[in-house]
Amino acid sequence: MALTPSTIKEVLLDLINEQVQITTAFGMVTGTVNQVKDDYTVIIEGSGDQVLVRLYKIEFISEL
Repeated sequence: MALTPSTIKEVLLDLINEQVQITTAFGMVTGTVNQVKDDYTVIIEGSGDQVLVRLYKIEFISEL
């Protein structure tokens, strides 16, 4: 039986190379989860730009 992710970091690790929309207090980021580090994630937007999002700023994650 698979364990349910319990932290934002675990959720993002399960979504590596998947398209997501991340909601934060400063807006939304849409793209592919590229990396997950200790305190931030790297999202590659459709334009190819890399966006670094601090994990503690993430309010909601939607898989697209």
